[in-house]
Amino acid sequence: MGAPRSQTPAARPAGGPGEVESSRARLADAAATERKRLERDLHDGAQQRIIATGMRLRSLQFALDPQAAAEVDVAVAELETTLGELRRLAQGVRPSRLDDGLVPALEGALAASPVPVDLRVDPLPAADEARTLTAYLVVSEAVTNALKHARAGRIRVRLGARGDRLSLEVADDGVGGVPEGGLTALRDRVASVGGRLHVDSVAGAGTTVSAVL
Repeated sequence: MGAPRSQTPAARPAGGPGEVESSRARLADAAATERKRLERDLHDGAQQRIIATGMRLRSLQFALDPQAAAEVDVAVAELETTLGELRRLAQGVRPSRLDDGLVPALEGALAASPVPVDLRVDPLPAADEARTLTAYLVVSEAVTNALKHARAGRIRVRLGARGDRLSLEVADDGVGGVPEGGLTALRDRVASVGGRLHVDSVAGAGTTVSAVL
């Protein structure tokens, strides 16, 4: 019989929960940075070229016969539609209003609400790009859900700190009754930065969405 073969121990996951959470946070921050770059590329690149092309077509239109000029009108209208879609995409990637900070961005977004929104901000901890973007999107989506589905008369938004984490709460006085395990998109968004989300929604007693990021 030959010498026994050496066996390589099975690979073990490196690091504990803290390292996994740090890695996940780094990945989320990298994704947020990439979204920010994409937004700027859309604004400074494709959108500007579309605007320039539309202006060039308009300048040529005066030398065309009526039928050809009408075709230019159609082409320019298509360009304007494409430009609008790009702008909506850029806003969905990362709202440019976040350049001024989380609180001014939320103030601007909530100002258009048809239902009164009470925004209170306590001292906030330092937050990276990923958590800032997540906080903005979670508050915006929770408020939008309240406006669409809750039949609320008033909405309350609170921002603050829980230790070194950013905490937020969106509460409404609407119909409540959000099913347990609902708001999956919000839960996934918060989990992507290592955060926790809780939903308290009793039928007839409103809904409170809270998260720690």
